Amino acid sequence: MDNIASVIRILIVEDNAQNVASISDAFSGQNYHIESIDNGDKAPALVTKFKPDLIFVNPWIKGLSGSGLCAALRVLELEPRPAIILISEEKDKQEIDEEILTFLDGGADDIICLPLNKTDLYARARAQLNFCKCYQDISIDNQNLKSILEITNAIGDTLDTSEILDIIVHHVARVLDAYRCSIVMVGEGDKGYVLVSNDAPEVKDLQIDLCRYPEIREVIRTRDPVSLDDIKTHPLMQEVGDLIKDLDYTSIMVVPVTFKEHTLGTLFLRARRKNRGFTAKEIEFCQIVANASYHAFKNAKLFEQVIDEKEDLRHLAITDQLTALFNHSFFYIRLEQEFERAVRYDSPLSLILMDIDDFKRINDTYGHRIGDMVLRETSAVIKSSVRKIDVVARYGGEEIAVLLPQTSLSGALGEAERIRLNIESQRFSEDLDEVITVSLGVSTYSFEHTKRPEDLVNFADKALYEAKDVGKNCVKVVIKKDPE
Repeated sequence: MDNIASVIRILIVEDNAQNVASISDAFSGQNYHIESIDNGDKAPALVTKFKPDLIFVNPWIKGLSGSGLCAALRVLELEPRPAIILISEEKDKQEIDEEILTFLDGGADDIICLPLNKTDLYARARAQLNFCKCYQDISIDNQNLKSILEITNAIGDTLDTSEILDIIVHHVARVLDAYRCSIVMVGEGDKGYVLVSNDAPEVKDLQIDLCRYPEIREVIRTRDPVSLDDIKTHPLMQEVGDLIKDLDYTSIMVVPVTFKEHTLGTLFLRARRKNRGFTAKEIEFCQIVANASYHAFKNAKLFEQVIDEKEDLRHLAITDQLTALFNHSFFYIRLEQEFERAVRYDSPLSLILMDIDDFKRINDTYGHRIGDMVLRETSAVIKSSVRKIDVVARYGGEEIAVLLPQTSLSGALGEAERIRLNIESQRFSEDLDEVITVSLGVSTYSFEHTKRPEDLVNFADKALYEAKDVGKNCVKVVIKKDPE
């Protein structure tokens, strides 16, 4: 019976000592563990505890017997499902046929008649154990299909890469009763990266040295799964024996995540399993999950790439390429939004318009390359001088606007003066041997005088011209009056 599991558990429910001895003798050997009981009432409890692969039952035993005993054993819904063979007394054919139908309806798988023939008994048992093995394989396949469906449904509900990987490792760890399930990506040289691990939620992109993981290196080399029943005794792990000396009864499975001929990473599992490792069915299950994880990871990455590209395009559409500030169009979008908010909630809103002094002369004297450098660095100084909620935009040419939500006139004047001083103290390229200054005009929203967003711009623009007229490098504000 080499094709059956290495240790077969047999329970004999029989009060005839001679029959018990005959069955025990037929299955004597190191591959069998045999228990017996002489009362049907005790059978369900012992079956639950012993979990036999094969049960021989005398249907006329004391206590619970016959079809009732078979039904009671089937109600237990054991996994794996045990085979039940009844031991029937020699009777006329009609009686036997009636018994067969009754007992099979009650849950028995086969009936063997007395006197017991060792060869016949062994052959019947072998057939039933093979049936049970097939039933067990089908049951495992069904469970694996359900688990794979759960995983694919779960990862189908999100395009977030981290969430997908979390779902995979937690599902696989639960299904295979593994205390660790990780996804390890292969890097350059001997570098690896633990992207996620079910037992350590805080681990993200943790770099590891693959020299300490010969099992992962073997999978990378062969592109085949590796399953080690006991890592402390396996030859592959000898070089890291000191690192695993405390891992008693530990089995490891490593399954490659591949694309074409390249191993991109691995699904890595550890489980505590005494006297057994991972089965072929479990390895097959993990291979399917590994393939799904690659495609899910790839799809999520593609989605993230599309989102990033859309964000890049959006950024390009609203950004001035020379200064990296917002452009003129986006400034007016935000101006309308903030103006509407100021009107609705009667909240303060101010605007600064500024212009680099003598910028044409700088371009004519030093060239446009230096002029562009001055504009870029001036913009950077302005951006670093304001709050995150402020909107800094290139209004046109060398003119820059700063929209100040939740800022009163006094606050705007203070911020304008700070910007002016920061620019005046900035030292530019060695090719530019002079101080750069700006003139600034400030306006603020008021219910009486600013009825439209454009009014805020017009008042700031008039104040800017006044700053230019009085000598530049200063801050001015126009006294508000009704717009014409």
